[in-house]
Amino acid sequence: MQRSRYEHEKKEAVGYDRPGCVDGALPVGLRGDILFRGGGDSIKVIYQKTDQFSQFDSQVKKAKKIFEDQHPGKKIELQPISAQESDYKTKLSLAQRSPETAPDVISQDSDSLQADADAGYLYNIKPFVDKWDDWNTQYIDTAKKIGTGKDGVYGVPVDTDTRIIWYNKHVFQKAGIPMPWQPHNWQDLLDAAATIKAKVPGVVPMNMFAGTSVGEGTSMQSFYQLLYGTKLGDKALRDADSGKWTIGSQGFKDSLNFLKTIYDKGYAPTPSQAQDANIGGIISMEWLPADKIGFALDGSWLPSTWIKGGPKEWPDYEKTLGAALFPSQDGGKPEYVTSSGGWTLAVGGKSKDPKLAFEFIKILCSREFSLEKDITEAKIAVRSDVAKDPKYLATNAFTEITTKALAYTHVRPSVTEYPKVSAEIQKATEQVVTGGMSVDEAAKAYDQAVTGIVGQDKVAVR
Repeated sequence: MQRSRYEHEKKEAVGYDRPGCVDGALPVGLRGDILFRGGGDSIKVIYQKTDQFSQFDSQVKKAKKIFEDQHPGKKIELQPISAQESDYKTKLSLAQRSPETAPDVISQDSDSLQADADAGYLYNIKPFVDKWDDWNTQYIDTAKKIGTGKDGVYGVPVDTDTRIIWYNKHVFQKAGIPMPWQPHNWQDLLDAAATIKAKVPGVVPMNMFAGTSVGEGTSMQSFYQLLYGTKLGDKALRDADSGKWTIGSQGFKDSLNFLKTIYDKGYAPTPSQAQDANIGGIISMEWLPADKIGFALDGSWLPSTWIKGGPKEWPDYEKTLGAALFPSQDGGKPEYVTSSGGWTLAVGGKSKDPKLAFEFIKILCSREFSLEKDITEAKIAVRSDVAKDPKYLATNAFTEITTKALAYTHVRPSVTEYPKVSAEIQKATEQVVTGGMSVDEAAKAYDQAVTGIVGQDKVAVR
C-alpha cells in the first residue's frame, strides 16, 4: 500500500504539468526544501511536501504570515511540490539558469553550494550575516562552515546531522546477539549480519545504501563511513591542506569490497531493491517498524519519521530500536566514524532584492523556528541557544548518541568539483553491487573520472 504511494509520488515529481506548477515554473523541492521565485510584490514559494518529510510545510506557512505582516504589500505564494533528490537538483539547476525562473531563496544542500556559487547561482550573503547579531553570537562555528565557501558565505545552515547504526532489538533478540550492541570493526558488522541471516529467516540482515538512485544518500549515509574509517582517515577522499583528491587508494577498494560482500552474501536488500529511489523510506517506514530488517546505517533525523505527528507514527520506536556508532575498519583510533552534511538557506544570485530575501531567511533561521525544526525533524542544532534548550535535549532517546557522533565526524569538501566526484562514487558502488564491474575495475574507472573532473595536478595516489 505504502509502496504504491511512493511510486505515485515519484511519477508525480517527474511531470511539469502537475498541479502547483504555475507560469511555467519547474517543479522542484526535496525533504521540505524550498525554492522561492519572485518578482515585484509577489514571491513564489516552491517546496517539497512528502510523507517522510512533512513537518517543514507548517513552518513555511507560519513564516509566510510573519513575513507578510512585517512587509505590507509583499505576498508569498506557497506551491508544495513532490520530487526526489535527483529530480530536485536537476530542476533546480534548470530554474537557476534563467532570470525568469531563478529563485530568490533556495534551500540548498551544502554538497553543491560552492559549485552553484561559482556558477553565479548564489549571492554572497557575507555582508548580511556580518551585521546579523544571531550569526555572530548564536551560530556554532563548526556549523558556519556548512554555509561558507572559499570566498564568502553562501548559505545560512538550518541543520546538521550525523550517521549512526539503527538496530531492531526484536530481531537481535531472536538472533541471540547481545545488547546493547556496539560493533568495533567491519568484521563485527559482517558477523552480526551473518547471524541474523542464519537465525532469523525472512529478515533483511542490514542495509547500507549503494548506487545512483538514492543520490547523495549513497555517499553520505553509506560509503563515507567506510572510506573515512580506512587507513587514510580524513585524507581518504581529499587532502584539505594540499587540495588534492585521493586516487589509487587501497581504502577505496576495501570500501567497495565491503559493499560488494554484503550484497553478494545476501546480507543487504537485493540489488534491484537497492536501486529503488524510495528504499530509504521503505526501510524507515515499513521494514524497521515491522521487524523486517536487523540494522541500517542512516541519519540522525530518522526519529522524525516516527514521532507523534510524523509520517509513520511508531509509539514504541524508542523501546524497539537501539543505536550504535559506526566502527572504523580495524577498530583503530579513532574508533568510530560518521559524516555530517547540512542544508542551508541561500539567496539566489539573480534575486532582484537579495536583502529582502535574506529577511525571510532570518525568520526561518530564528531561534523559535530552529528549535521547532530540530525537535520535529530530529536534527542536530546549529545554534548554541537551541543546543542548550531542555526541550531540544529531551527530543528523543537517541539525541545523546547522535550528538556524540559529532566528535568523529567528517564534513564534505566545500569545493566546486565535489558533486561530480560524489556522483562517481555512487556509480562505482552501483557497478560493484550489481556485478557490472569488479572492485578493481570500478576503482580504476573512479580514478580516471576524478582525474578528468579535477585535473591531473589535483589528484594524488595514496
